[in-house]
Parts: sequence; C-alpha cells; structure tokens
Amino acid sequence: MGGRSWKKVCLWALLAYGFSVNVAAKEDVSFVSRGDSAEKKVTFSEHSHLYKIKRVSSTYPIKIKMKGRSLLVTSQHVQMLPIYKDNGVFYGLFRLNKGTNWISGLPKGTYIINNAKITVS
Repeated sequence: MGGRSWKKVCLWALLAYGFSVNVAAKEDVSFVSRGDSAEKKVTFSEHSHLYKIKRVSSTYPIKIKMKGRSLLVTSQHVQMLPIYKDNGVFYGLFRLNKGTNWISGLPKGTYIINNAKITVS
C-alpha cells in the first residue's frame, strides 16, 4: 500500500468510530473525538508524525503531596486520575477513592498530574 492510500484507510477508520475530521492545512489534519464527555483534540502532521492530544485532568479537585517516592492524593469524590509523563505521553489512569489515596511505584522522573508538574526522585 502506498502512503496516501494508507492515510485514507486510517481516516475512514477514524470516521467510522465517531470522529469528525477538520482539514486545517494541506498537510495537517485534526480530529475531535465526541464519544466521551471529555472532548479530545488530536493534531497529526504528515511530516512530524506526532500526535498532540489535550491532556485530561481529574473531574473533581484533588490535593497532591509527595511523601518519599509516593504520592498522597486527597479527593472528596470517587474519580479517575490520569497521569502523563513530562513529555505529554499518557502514563496511566488511577482510581481515586473518597478520602486519602496513595500512589506508589512510579519510576523516577517528572509527571504531569492535573496540569501540574510533579517530580518523583
């Protein structure tokens, strides 16, 4: 398959799953997912092959403190907490219970949690 036909197959597959396509420029295509309550905007460039996704934060407010190499996360609601690496790549989704939650076992590095940079050393 050539490069153009592969891209057309991918675009049609994305359209079949409920994505709308907006052509911003000749070589940039952006997708908006409307399947969930959180709308995600994805930009794909033909030359860079990078996907830029808007990061999602927790639904309700949370408080985060570092205790050693573990995170102490306090939440007033049961919710899901997405964690991203410092370069914006999705790392994992953690379930938070009401009250105090401990997240441990994260490798050393910088993470983005609720649009705030947290460093685990």
